[in-house]
Amino acid sequence: MEISQGQVVNVIVKIDYRKEIVETKDSVVYNVIDNKIIIAQTKPHISREDLNKEVYVTYLEKSAGKPVRYGFPATIIELTKYLKPVSEKKTQAIVLFQKGPWEQYNLRMFYRHEPPSNSGIDFFVYGNKVNIIDISIDGVSFSHNNIRRVKVNDRVKTILVIGEKVFQVKARVVHVRKPEGKMTEKNIRFISMRFLDINGETKKELGKKIWNIERDLHYKETNRMS
Repeated sequence: MEISQGQVVNVIVKIDYRKEIVETKDSVVYNVIDNKIIIAQTKPHISREDLNKEVYVTYLEKSAGKPVRYGFPATIIELTKYLKPVSEKKTQAIVLFQKGPWEQYNLRMFYRHEPPSNSGIDFFVYGNKVNIIDISIDGVSFSHNNIRRVKVNDRVKTILVIGEKVFQVKARVVHVRKPEGKMTEKNIRFISMRFLDINGETKKELGKKIWNIERDLHYKETNRMS
């Protein structure tokens, strides 16, 4: 399922987890050189301000006669001119560096889900179990009142427990918020983290859990409306 020349791609440049809004830019692959992928300038355009930005590239392939979307993480490393072989004219292009292997892509796995108390998912920061607010294969939000002070951009070693399996995951703090209004617990903090090195096995186990959560929520909603 490797990406190839002439393939149509969708470049995901931003995901707003709270509003479940995904910003994508369409393009086509001009050339593939090892881990470098040259694509046409996107619509809407990618600018120099986006250099070194992490994105996610997705594309469609057929599997067992059915279209399946695959994707991989990448970094925007260069804006350049590319000579198109047929027209022999130079056109704007973007050079991406593929950071990870392709995998089957499910956008729902990147949306944050609130796990029920019996979900079998636990999250530990500095050895302290925290209260998960929502979680995806890309990151987690939680509350706590007994963890040492953390700041935005701090890199933290965490432990993710899924059923009986334990995974060590590095994460980066992306948001820290104090509670609004009057609350009895003054020391509580709401923190959001992005996973940095989540491997294939962890993604698989967490993805299955998230899928089960979504399925159960859909089942309950369907029964409520029937």
